[in-house]
Amino acid sequence: MITEKIGNITVIMGKNNSRVPFSTSLVIESKEADVLIDCGGGAEVFQHLKKEFQIRSLYLTHYHLDHVFGAYLFKDEATIHINPYDYLKLNDPFELAKSSGMAGTRDKNELEKWINKFIKKNKPLNPDRPLWEPIIGIADCTYPYEKTINLSGTNMIMLHTPGHTEGFCCPYFPEQGVLFAGDYDLTSFGPWYNNADSDIDEFIQSSKRTLETDAKYFVTSHHKGWRSRDEYEKGLTAYIEKIYEREEKVRLSIQNGVSPEEIVHKGIFYFVENHLKNPNLMISEIVGIAKHIQRLIKQGYQYEDYSIEFMSHFNLTQEAIEYRSLPYYVTG
Repeated sequence: MITEKIGNITVIMGKNNSRVPFSTSLVIESKEADVLIDCGGGAEVFQHLKKEFQIRSLYLTHYHLDHVFGAYLFKDEATIHINPYDYLKLNDPFELAKSSGMAGTRDKNELEKWINKFIKKNKPLNPDRPLWEPIIGIADCTYPYEKTINLSGTNMIMLHTPGHTEGFCCPYFPEQGVLFAGDYDLTSFGPWYNNADSDIDEFIQSSKRTLETDAKYFVTSHHKGWRSRDEYEKGLTAYIEKIYEREEKVRLSIQNGVSPEEIVHKGIFYFVENHLKNPNLMISEIVGIAKHIQRLIKQGYQYEDYSIEFMSHFNLTQEAIEYRSLPYYVTG
């Protein structure tokens, strides 16, 4: 387990260098109580947090399982906060299915089967095995965007940076010069915007916003703890370029007559071997490609017929690739 300190902020890497399904956490230390940001580090990290800190508040940047799956271990001693767009997603399995894109490819009976299989597994709890079951209903309250939150003397601002998900935020600590860029993570895989509530253009805009702060240190959720401003800015350019590379692959595939059935095996997002290891990645592939097709149409390409064929072939509704919820506020 790797830990690094920036002032009173401790950066704690997750298992396997925070590779998915694990992620990096922050601890904001104070004399009164400590605050945890995200909770997906794995068993060793969770044990360390309980032994070395007095966690009394837990702030979750968004609803993805790799950032929240350990939260149930802190439920008794900590108040759990999440953004207003994601509160219902952590409390209602159907809302979770809609936002992830799963609801748009299934009728109600199939959706209930999916929820029972992937959310209500009734398996023994293991801090190294991310499960949805203990997380549903975990959030106590919501935090505000764009306002200063005082954490026992440390100021934090939750910057609303949608794109990865509609509610995603980047915690910013102005006095320490730290921005938790989270899933703007600069990994070689590139940006992930493959949920129904993700948005490609918002992702690009939000990535630019991370550089509008005065942060000197940029902490990412996966693979590496923190980067200097120069490192982050250089890495971000190449990272965002992956979006345009994927879109060009989609455009060329359509231009060359690749069918909807075939295009999902062209490695736009995942390699074929990834799909073989984890068949659940296919829905992410399908949703991501559908988003790029519709983005190309907005740019003037005449792909309307192809889009209709693609949506029909995979039994997609528009809600499956473009879902928006209303913010839900709960005071702590």
